[in-house]
Amino acid sequence: MKKYVCTVCGYEYDGDTPFAELPEDYECPVCGVGKDLFEEQDA
Repeated sequence: MKKYVCTVCGYEYDGDTPFAELPEDYECPVCGVGKDLFEEQDA
């Protein structure tokens, strides 16, 4: 399973909506950076 981690603050996205289906304007709830600064990692 893949997880997505904010490269700025380390927040791990763990929502019910698949990361790829999040809106393009999704922002990290911790530091506010955009979806493009999240990195896919193996869980």
